[in-house]
Amino acid sequence: RIFVNQLLLTGNEITQLDLSSCLLPDRFLQVLAEEVLKTPANSFPRLQLLNLESNVLQGPGIEALSEVIANKTAWQYLQAILLENQKHIMSSEAEKALADAVSRSASIVVCSVSIRCPFHRKDINDALLCNMDQLRLARRNHQAKEGTLKERKRNEIELYFDNIADNKLNITEVKLIGEQKFLSLENEEKTRSGNSFATNTSVRIIKMELLGLDNSFAEAFGEAIAKNNTIEKVNIDSNAITGVGVKALFAGLGKNSSIEDFQVRHQHRVMSTLDEESLPELLESNTSILKLGVDVRSQLVKMRLDKIINANRDRLRKLRLDAILG
Repeated sequence: RIFVNQLLLTGNEITQLDLSSCLLPDRFLQVLAEEVLKTPANSFPRLQLLNLESNVLQGPGIEALSEVIANKTAWQYLQAILLENQKHIMSSEAEKALADAVSRSASIVVCSVSIRCPFHRKDINDALLCNMDQLRLARRNHQAKEGTLKERKRNEIELYFDNIADNKLNITEVKLIGEQKFLSLENEEKTRSGNSFATNTSVRIIKMELLGLDNSFAEAFGEAIAKNNTIEKVNIDSNAITGVGVKALFAGLGKNSSIEDFQVRHQHRVMSTLDEESLPELLESNTSILKLGVDVRSQLVKMRLDKIINANRDRLRKLRLDAILG
């Protein structure tokens, strides 16, 4: 207790408390926690790192420490707790208490400790990841407020679709099949890639397979092809587009007059019957599609889609014949 009291006398200035390899028993942490909780806001108010590695802590001391960590006014700036290499294995009660306390903390981003229970270990890891994300966001907001925020450099794939949107480099074919750099993009960037074709006038062939494209991409791409009159062939097979996304694509195709070949097969989920039945009506106004690939179960829907395709082929043959006859 004398040692704890001496620490508390200079506690206002301490940011890092290194008590590793001191053979500290559980009783030390119990006394420390007892004193800190008397005035939690004024006991080590600037503490950021607590190193208790290589001691004799086992159970009651860590449970007492957990009470301090869980206290909303104590150690509000504490970011790292180091508890590795104890002489004894931590008790189950101490593991649970520590996991609960770290889950309540809004500041801890590092907790170095051996936890046997997988559930408590997961709780701690989840809490640390959440706090790390909040810390990054807080830093970013502070930098934005101070005017020192530097935007990250856009990667190769992001710049590629930026160039498509800006009509640069005269790109005529987009071919990405299982591209890892695309798969690692944020969902927002994947959606933006679909939007990029709305203003493009050079791309004629699009092949984007095995990229995990979802409904957000499909909705953006559907709106893009409704405005684009340059694209001729599209293959977005083997992605994660559901009935909602396919309907958005067909709505865009209904307003498009350049795409002749459109493939959207082998998606991760089967469309509902209701979604299938709405496709022919959405495609009905299209006059350019000559080849269509889409997985539908209803024979009636297949017949109605084939009827639209056959009508477009007949129209094209008639236009060619009229051109020949002059």
